[in-house]
Amino acid sequence: MLCVPVRSILAFQSKTFCCVAIKSRGLINPNNTNFTIAKRHAVTDFIGINTKNKVSEFINRFQIMNPLNKSRYEANSWILYERLVDQIPFDQIITKLDLPDTFNSWFIITELHLWMIFVRFMNEGTQGTMIRNFIMEALWNDVEFRSKKLAIVNADIRHRQIKELSDQLRGALVGYDEGWLSNDMVLASMVWRRVFNKECNDPEKIELVVKYIRKQMSILQLQTFDSLFTKKDVKWIKFV
Repeated sequence: MLCVPVRSILAFQSKTFCCVAIKSRGLINPNNTNFTIAKRHAVTDFIGINTKNKVSEFINRFQIMNPLNKSRYEANSWILYERLVDQIPFDQIITKLDLPDTFNSWFIITELHLWMIFVRFMNEGTQGTMIRNFIMEALWNDVEFRSKKLAIVNADIRHRQIKELSDQLRGALVGYDEGWLSNDMVLASMVWRRVFNKECNDPEKIELVVKYIRKQMSILQLQTFDSLFTKKDVKWIKFV
């Protein structure tokens, strides 16, 4: 399964998910409530801010756990996943980096782009965590769908391979986080291990990926939550 050509995978790119998003036309735009607290003491700004943040977080958690709001976040997250994956420049990346044309390459490229989105959403507190989890659900649903369509493989073997991808994904997210929070050398090391599977001897290709990550992350960090999640205005830059 992992060696199926990625261009065959992209043929399923335009499919419609059988998910809650399809059933919920009225659940697409969650209402964001800005909860504010009046300042009572001019000399306690720091305490006031902390109190506001704690109460706001509590209110947000209470609202998010409402079944209706939770359905809205789930619908938006699945639709956002489709938008994100549809726009990833797979062909450009595979060609520029001379990656093998396989299902595994598709997964690694998708994984990298989702990690960049996760980093941005984790700045949003409880709702960011929920969005990340729903996007992860959409990813594994997609992987399951594509793996069934692309190759006739024994169910036990397919499930074992998906379990391996899941383990690799967890390690990759930690590795990318470390690189992002450290420096380009650490990030480049992670790119070499994960994207190139330790088989790239061309530092320019590794540098190309690192620059792509830094540029894309700088753009994402400047986008508002509303533009990313509600409007889903996410465009990946060209991989050049």
